[in-house]
Amino acid sequence: MSDITLSAGIRQNLLSLQNTASLMATTQGRLATGKKVNSALDNPTNFFTSQALNDRASDLNALMDSIGQAQQTLKQADNGITSLTKLVQSAKSIATQALQATKGTVNYTNITGSVDIGTDTTRVAPSGDLSTAGNATTLSESTILAADIGGLSNGETVTFTINGVDEVFTKAAATDAAAGEFADAAGLIDAVNHANGFGGSGAGVALAESDGSGGVTVVSYNPLYDVTGTSDNATVAGNMVDTAAVLGDALTISDGTNTENFYRLAAGTHVTAANNTYNDAGALDTAIGGSALNALVASDVNGVLSRSDGGAITVSGATGVAAYGAAASGTSYEANYNATLSALSGDLTVQVGENEAHSITFGSGFGEISTRAGLNDALSAFTDITGSVNDSGYVNFSPNSTDSVSIGGAPANLTALGLNSGITTPTGTVVTPNETRSNLETQFNDLLTQMDQLAKDASYSGVNLLYGDNLKVTFNEDGSSSLTITGVKFDSAGIGMTSVAAGGFQDNKVINDTLSQIDASLVSLRSQGSKFGSNLSTVETRQDFTKAMVNTLQTGADNLVLADGNEEAANMLALQTRQQLSSTALSLANQSNQAVLRLF
Repeated sequence: MSDITLSAGIRQNLLSLQNTASLMATTQGRLATGKKVNSALDNPTNFFTSQALNDRASDLNALMDSIGQAQQTLKQADNGITSLTKLVQSAKSIATQALQATKGTVNYTNITGSVDIGTDTTRVAPSGDLSTAGNATTLSESTILAADIGGLSNGETVTFTINGVDEVFTKAAATDAAAGEFADAAGLIDAVNHANGFGGSGAGVALAESDGSGGVTVVSYNPLYDVTGTSDNATVAGNMVDTAAVLGDALTISDGTNTENFYRLAAGTHVTAANNTYNDAGALDTAIGGSALNALVASDVNGVLSRSDGGAITVSGATGVAAYGAAASGTSYEANYNATLSALSGDLTVQVGENEAHSITFGSGFGEISTRAGLNDALSAFTDITGSVNDSGYVNFSPNSTDSVSIGGAPANLTALGLNSGITTPTGTVVTPNETRSNLETQFNDLLTQMDQLAKDASYSGVNLLYGDNLKVTFNEDGSSSLTITGVKFDSAGIGMTSVAAGGFQDNKVINDTLSQIDASLVSLRSQGSKFGSNLSTVETRQDFTKAMVNTLQTGADNLVLADGNEEAANMLALQTRQQLSSTALSLANQSNQAVLRLF
């Protein structure tokens, strides 16, 4: 072929046709494949860069399936939490019904003091001075003249009446005091002073010979005694009553059955128990001891009145007002003193569970406790525990549930009552169960079994986020970007709920504790549901991000190697035109050569 010689024009047109054919072949290839770079020979940089982008897009696209499965696993866990929440709410409804049902008979261990605080007694202490309070009038004297006595005949009598008690003395030839006989004024004095209930026994009447008259002077030491002398039913001497003394000067004491008046005389005067007269506290003690009150009311050398059975002591009279602070019309005191409690001061506290603590304050002030009856009333006011002073005199607390009982207060008070400071948890013993509560207890425990089964069934593709499995979600091709979702064990125990022992729902404390567990379980479920929801949102966001990234990588890769169809079509049309023009030019060049041959 090298021996063939072409003209310059033909050769130029031939080269143009060859180039056009080559370009047309390239353009046809691009139109056929849709790519402008089909191999590394076309454009090494674009080819390998596009290939790398497509490889990464392919790797990421392969992760989309696992991300989608992770979404379903999370949705399954969320469904499980929703169902568990409904079961827990049902359990709460059951426990609430049990609490509202009538309680069965349950005995709880009592908390009892070890000291008998004794019964209350009645105690009335004087606020004034018994030796100075009241009337102290010096009484007047009356005289029976000797002529009156001498005028009596043997066998005639003289009668003295003191407070309704009569003593009869007989005129005789000779005085016999022991026999109540007298011969003259001196003999009458001896006879009266030997008579029971009169001067000889301290009745408050004394007889003495009148100065210069030979008669008899009669002096009454009791201002309210009526002393008269009569002979043959005729008055020998006038009424011997001190008109200055009145009943209001008396100290009147009543035990409800007997009432006695006690009269205070001047210091140093003759006083006797038989006459209910006194001039100091000691003499008053003696007088009360000799009175009809003695069986119930006692006194001491300080003038303190007391009654051991706690019954009433009523104090009245002018001296009662002055010495004992009684009202003018009388004041009754009853069971107002306790030897043990009156010595206490400070507080005693009792708290049941988390309830507000009860506080009792001992003392004599307003609202303070100093008697057993007052302590019993204060203890009886407790509503969350039954408090009392039992028949044996011990402080006793009868719990209403197994709630812990905390006892505190002043150490001296606890010691005096025989109570220990600290917390005690009562033990309950079911005597007669309530059937409704028993049935609800069974339903509650059955629900816990359903919770356990549901938690086991909440798996997806072998992963159970509600039964302790973890889930790792990978977001990029080399695993450097991932999210590990920590599972939980959400059976009944895992959410903090425990089954109720037999007879447990008979105790309100157990039910209240169960309701507290349920509330805590609901909080835990909602919190974990929120966490899973947040994890699901994260996975969905990363899924959308990965989709967008794959699209971006693929688009970028295509931009590097894909041909523009419109452009290549236009190129093909231009090349075809160019090819036609080149063919025409070559034909014209050949025609020129042929013209030369025609010259020959």
